[in-house]
Amino acid sequence: MVEEWRLIYTPEGDMANTVAHPAALITGKIIGAPNTILIGGFKKLGISLGYFQDIDTEVDVAKAEDLDIEIVRRLGVGGGTIFVDPHGSMAVLMVFNKDRYANMDKAFCQIGGALAQAYWLLGAKRAWYDHIGDIKVGTNKITGFGFAEVGGAMVQNTILSLAPPDVETFLKVAKIPPEKWKDKSTDDVKKYIASVEGETGRRPSKEEFKDAVVEAFENVLEIKLVEGDLLPEEKKVYDEHKKIALSEEHSFKVSSARRFAEIPEDHKLGMARYKSRKLVVAHVLTDRNDVIGDVMISGDFYCSPLEYLGEMEKSLVGVKATDKNAVLEKVRETWEKPNWQIPMVEPDDIATAINTAAKQ
Repeated sequence: MVEEWRLIYTPEGDMANTVAHPAALITGKIIGAPNTILIGGFKKLGISLGYFQDIDTEVDVAKAEDLDIEIVRRLGVGGGTIFVDPHGSMAVLMVFNKDRYANMDKAFCQIGGALAQAYWLLGAKRAWYDHIGDIKVGTNKITGFGFAEVGGAMVQNTILSLAPPDVETFLKVAKIPPEKWKDKSTDDVKKYIASVEGETGRRPSKEEFKDAVVEAFENVLEIKLVEGDLLPEEKKVYDEHKKIALSEEHSFKVSSARRFAEIPEDHKLGMARYKSRKLVVAHVLTDRNDVIGDVMISGDFYCSPLEYLGEMEKSLVGVKATDKNAVLEKVRETWEKPNWQIPMVEPDDIATAINTAAKQ
């Protein structure tokens, strides 16, 4: 017998839904709701930040407000900055039993295959899954995705590209390192952004997108999707977390401007980005002897348990930031803690970012 999953379709949602819906569906799994796929669209331009990203490093908040662009921070889920265009972006959210896959590689491969097949059904015949977590069209990335384990459930939330986004507006609000774009014009940037319309010359409708995702996931995952809605218990959690998503406290949970609003006279603040497999950003407050008074680690990574990251930062206070070996020794202590996870980030990545920031 084919396993039935619930399908929820919300074609005209807002950015806060990207926080509220995962929380609601995780609650649903706890109380026995079926595995669920939610397909959603958007009403206006928006920016989604990863849970561990520094809002002040990544976006110009004032400019986003001027342009009426919604900014939300994902809840517990890592990854980088995602720009959402209501005319060309659709979301696919999955919440399912964590024991469905024997390991994360198998989860990535099967779900990546389903996402690639959805693009193929929409006409992007060059779509393929590139391990780990990227969908590409030819050599250009069109979608990235990842997983988080929350409350005994696996959560996957990604944005798919039906049409090229409003690049000009995005570049007005995104704080992209100047060296990344110094040799590129806006037209150059557009060439690197893949979409269904870019491949086919035609923008599919939201209904066409929904039909393609349903067909692809039913084929690849060997399931049957049955349309439904949130349970009453899920709706309550949805309403609560929508308020959280819209709150200033959650949006500025990681904020270098607020963390380092007051800098003592005899201290200096350095910042550095270090990119290995993931981006690590370090803000380091040091005294005149380069001894750390405070440090904030942010980036497009995912880590768990969340409190370990804060404990790592506190453990570095009093260490000489320019002594990379001393910094590395402290950072490695976190890797020895039980159940610590920070995929694709090594202790040396964080130590290098801290050491570089101190020398700025």
